[in-house]
Amino acid sequence: MQPFNIQLEHLNIHGLKTGSGDEVVIALHGWLDNSGSFMPMLAQQQSAQTWYCLDFAGHGLTSWRSPDAHYYFVDYIDDVFQFINALGVKKVHLVGHSMGAMVAGLFASCFSDYVKSVTFIEGIGCVTTPSAEVCQQLKSAVLNRARVKTKKTRVYQSKQQIYAARAQTSDLTDAHISTLMARNITAVEGGFALTTDPKLKNHSGFRFDEAQCIAAIKDLIAPCQLIIGNQGYQFVTDNLKKYANYYNNLSVARVEGGHHCHMQSSKHCFEQVQSFIVQNSGG
Repeated sequence: MQPFNIQLEHLNIHGLKTGSGDEVVIALHGWLDNSGSFMPMLAQQQSAQTWYCLDFAGHGLTSWRSPDAHYYFVDYIDDVFQFINALGVKKVHLVGHSMGAMVAGLFASCFSDYVKSVTFIEGIGCVTTPSAEVCQQLKSAVLNRARVKTKKTRVYQSKQQIYAARAQTSDLTDAHISTLMARNITAVEGGFALTTDPKLKNHSGFRFDEAQCIAAIKDLIAPCQLIIGNQGYQFVTDNLKKYANYYNNLSVARVEGGHHCHMQSSKHCFEQVQSFIVQNSGG
């Protein structure tokens, strides 16, 4: 896999690229992860497509949003839109993990003419807030912003200390954590710090409600598949039950592993993704 970067209007997108086929795949990672989460799935496999695995804004090596900006979920849709246009391709396949799966789904709903297929990995639908709680959601976000502004950047004495911190909130092996965090760590005076923008941990100021989420799903025309880890997050299973009937064309595959099943069962996931992409290529 080779590094790349593409300068958009207000963002310098970094990521990893592999393959040289005519079919283009855009891979979108989860919250606080980076493009490295797709390395186990792609590094040892022969892909028939050209894959662009992005670091989202504020993640990995991609630039942060401006100091006065915040990380609204819907802005990732704009980033993907600009990125695809910068590539100069007409249609792509989308593969998204967790938050990236939700971005992929909403992008495909809004820009159906850009998308041939969508693969969700451990993520489907949206994280929603009931309409009656919209003011409380915004209030919590505003108060949380003030907390993050006053928080100092933590300096770790070693990379291993960062790996250990990540291990406390993950079921990944040490090797997978090392792969994932390599793009999230930078050397600073006195040790190491995270490259991720601290503002990513701000509470969301706005979320769709269920009716809006359903309306978006109904507009998703492209064929979709969901890959679920047999020990994955419960909210994925809950969202599948809640929203499955609203998709026009959705298949479900189950693999071994947890929320990062594409790292833990990388070969199985790769074969599942490849088969689905080939099935929906052309045109």
